[in-house]
Amino acid sequence: MNMKNIFHSKNSGVTLIETLVAAGLLSLAILATLYILTTSLKLWALGSSGTTSNLYASLAMRKMVLDIQEGCRAQVINEGSPTNRLAVTFPYYDATSQTYIKNIAGLTAVYYLSGKTGMESSGNYLWKTVSGRKTLMGKNIDSMSLHTSASGTLVRLEIRGRDPEHGGIDPRILIQSVKLRNG
Repeated sequence: MNMKNIFHSKNSGVTLIETLVAAGLLSLAILATLYILTTSLKLWALGSSGTTSNLYASLAMRKMVLDIQEGCRAQVINEGSPTNRLAVTFPYYDATSQTYIKNIAGLTAVYYLSGKTGMESSGNYLWKTVSGRKTLMGKNIDSMSLHTSASGTLVRLEIRGRDPEHGGIDPRILIQSVKLRNG
């Protein structure tokens, strides 16, 4: 047999059955890869939505704690109700001496959950109102529970984030006790 016959024999090439088997195996490999990819993306979205809700709750809690710890007295309005509010009275600020006078009451800030405008009776936005001026403190807050000590100088906050993507992970409830520095 010479060299020309080896490369051009009747048995060289790929049969139709071999091609179909190879295409079928390649299709199965592609389908398995797509299944793994879509499952991974769904699990990632589920996990990240829970993280997002916990992040929103953590940020709102941090802002609120930093703010209210400067107060001298706190009182919960409508305690035990979904529309509860926290009223924190701050020491009086004397602009001429640029000092705080602890034994004289100054401005009072009210913290509450409401809608996007801060005017609704319920919602998922955390608002702070001082002298009629509203400040957005956080969003995607599902619930807020507030308790104060008898003296009004210790506040217990419980904030639960809300999952905006409805991923299915229950956000954790963040709990923080805050001692008012000027109380």
